[in-house]
Amino acid sequence: MRRFLLPLSLLCVTLISSIAFADHIYLIPNDGSGDNFGFVGQMNGHQLFLSGGTYYYFFGDGGYSPGSTFGGGDTLFLYPTTVWTDGTPMEFYFPQTDSTIFISSFTLPTNGKDFTKFVEIGFSAMGISFDTGQTIGVGGEASGKISFYFSPDTGLYYPGNFVQAPEPGTLGLIGMGIIGVLGSARKRLTRT
Repeated sequence: MRRFLLPLSLLCVTLISSIAFADHIYLIPNDGSGDNFGFVGQMNGHQLFLSGGTYYYFFGDGGYSPGSTFGGGDTLFLYPTTVWTDGTPMEFYFPQTDSTIFISSFTLPTNGKDFTKFVEIGFSAMGISFDTGQTIGVGGEASGKISFYFSPDTGLYYPGNFVQAPEPGTLGLIGMGIIGVLGSARKRLTRT
């Protein structure tokens, strides 16, 4: 059991550090509450957390007809958040007139089979400070996939969560961790 302790700890450190440096977009189907969007990233050397939602019809759990077009752009509703500017934390709000989200569009199949589609997601928003009126621009983009399942009972497609693909830097860090684990295992095997 002790022989697996070092490789396991190296792998955990590698995975945790790779996740810590990558911007990440979270998008789940809107269940009617409107809270289905999240973003974790870096801005001005500090963590940036954004949350909010989309219109129900843009990305909802109500189902989509076969042959219809899915994706495109629409309004993004964001909650106020703290952003560090010039070394000072400030509270910013994001008017819906200046906040948008985009998903690469495609046509849903008509064959009634479950499928997974690779998509690009991006967002941009203009924030305004409550105190000073200062404005900032925030945004992000990600590649990943959305799976759809077909319900024969309703004749509609239902989307799953957006699953972001790992960035090349993340894959590199994971690869270095695996190489380190394999090197450590090889060294231990040659000693015995």
